[in-house]
Amino acid sequence: MKKISVDIGNGYVKATDEDEHTLHFPTVIREKNERSIFGNNSGLDYQVKIDGIDYYVGKLALAKNGVRTWGNDMSMNSDTGKYAALCSHILSKESENSIELFIGLPYAYFLEQSEGKTLAGDLLGKVYETVYRDETKKITIERVSVYPQGIGAYFYNIYDIHGEPRKGATKLLKALIVDVGYRTMDVVAFNSMEGKYALVQEHSFSTELGVFNVIKNLQNIIEPDYRTDPNNIETVIQMANGVIEYNLGTIDLKPLEEKEYGKLAEDVLRRLNSKLEGSIYEYKNIFLTGGGAKKLYPFLTKQYNIQLQDDCIFCNCKGYMAMENLHQ
Repeated sequence: MKKISVDIGNGYVKATDEDEHTLHFPTVIREKNERSIFGNNSGLDYQVKIDGIDYYVGKLALAKNGVRTWGNDMSMNSDTGKYAALCSHILSKESENSIELFIGLPYAYFLEQSEGKTLAGDLLGKVYETVYRDETKKITIERVSVYPQGIGAYFYNIYDIHGEPRKGATKLLKALIVDVGYRTMDVVAFNSMEGKYALVQEHSFSTELGVFNVIKNLQNIIEPDYRTDPNNIETVIQMANGVIEYNLGTIDLKPLEEKEYGKLAEDVLRRLNSKLEGSIYEYKNIFLTGGGAKKLYPFLTKQYNIQLQDDCIFCNCKGYMAMENLHQ
């Protein structure tokens, strides 16, 4: 049975298999409802057919004005299974595959889903027929495990993807993981007890403090001159040189973006202080991970010995795989 680990955030989907082949694309999916004018473009990443319906996914969906559909009420939507199906298709080799799916969610969504049980029940036994780059596959989800983000990053520090302990892992059993995603900051704390690890619930929390704050602030800054929406700003930052060109001139978002990341870093530190009320000083090992980690890290390097997580983009999904292999 093929093992696939998928980490679904508000900003990006990350996925890996046991051989550490990886995928990374924006968490946007949009049904294709227009006819192609210039012929067949099925080779573009990512255009996929799932159960007979054509979709644009990731940057292609952004370019087609797709939007994120995760609700602010912490509800999940039907797109989750589609992301899992696409990742399983690309990472698996056979035309028919039985999949063991390990899936990660932002901490608040994980709790809203009865600690993942609701989502696991929805996905277990699901069968998807997928067509990608003219190749058809049938994906059956035979087993599902659901984890909160941050826990995968913690376990990837102490175990490799096959569940083997890393050298010096015992020194990292007590650690604080700060996972900065698109809409949320998830903080997961672990303590060491007799050489074992234990989740510290009172030090673990989630808050709506992520990269979206930067995008929204940029929108507010430029709106007097140029009206747009967050998806367009994100597309300019990710897919272009950071410069908006329009009929009245140009706007360079890069220096504005850097200033806003500095403000976000201050908010992250303020929230950590507020939530942990001084107990943050108990943690020698504090790791910054997630999609916002690399841009935030320069602003946080002198605070609380915060370290940049190794493989910060994929460490969560690799960590879920490590946990599953550890238990077998």
